[in-house]
Amino acid sequence: MSQAVRPKSCAKTYKTAELKVLKILSKIDSLKLSSSYISQLDIPKSSGNNVWGRKSTVYALLLAVLVCVVLFSARWVHRELLGSRNCILELPSFSKSVFRPPEDCSMCAGVDDVVRIANITAEEFEEKYAYSTTPVIVTDATNGWRALEEFDFKFFADFYGNGKNMGKQINDCFYFAYKSGLNSLNEVFSMDEARANLSGKPWYVGWSTCYDEETRKLRTFYNRPYFLPKTAESDMVDWIFMGGPGQGAHMHVDSVKHMSWQAQVRGRKQWQLAPPPECLYHCRWITFNVAPSEILVVDTNRWYHKTNVLPGDISITIGAEYD
Repeated sequence: MSQAVRPKSCAKTYKTAELKVLKILSKIDSLKLSSSYISQLDIPKSSGNNVWGRKSTVYALLLAVLVCVVLFSARWVHRELLGSRNCILELPSFSKSVFRPPEDCSMCAGVDDVVRIANITAEEFEEKYAYSTTPVIVTDATNGWRALEEFDFKFFADFYGNGKNMGKQINDCFYFAYKSGLNSLNEVFSMDEARANLSGKPWYVGWSTCYDEETRKLRTFYNRPYFLPKTAESDMVDWIFMGGPGQGAHMHVDSVKHMSWQAQVRGRKQWQLAPPPECLYHCRWITFNVAPSEILVVDTNRWYHKTNVLPGDISITIGAEYD
């Protein structure tokens, strides 16, 4: 909207927002970040001139701060203008993680690695792990699952193909193309044979089930994990992630309703868990691998996480939330 036609009420709000931004910039300037702190930042320096290297580091830092300020201001303006038909700003979806409430760093303090367990009762799991922030791998919870033997690319191509309407409509369910360039399940299961067999362009995608019938049919191939609390319930929505070596999800934090489990049905996947930014000096990054038949339980709403499919077989992961 141009300045000439902007409503007076909107112009006034922008002016107020501008003043708030100036106050934020003043506050940042008052921090007087030391050169020793700046030198710890992992920002590449230009070769040759050391003076320019130091300047480029500072400029990169200031640019990062400025981006945060702009996003903060956009959030404030969006909140102030929401409900005004004359002036509404849409907040980018990626900013949800930026503007989430700060975490209490006790969530990750002292958590140094994933915990591997087996033969645990539902009562013990509920008491120690079910709703905690400690990542857990249960190694014996997929015994007897048909999915371990039957799930592969062809299985899902047949499951969603042949005129079936399950899971194909992007507007009806969640679909993540990541960097694959495949914009729907239709495109995924229409890949040429070489790419489908991981001989062509790499790919990795994820999606949720859309319909109860779809979920029920898939669940005939796997069971509710035995260790979940007896009182825990799950929605009729499951998640599937599938792709080849070297691919995976970028570093992000989820915004789902509940805790979740993810069963590694095929392939091997490396996970990296990072604490929230405000806890970087209190908590450690954690890196671990999940092997076929193992189930990972982790609070993806609080841990930032990134995945990478390891060399070998195609990776297929099935997951669901529980309350």
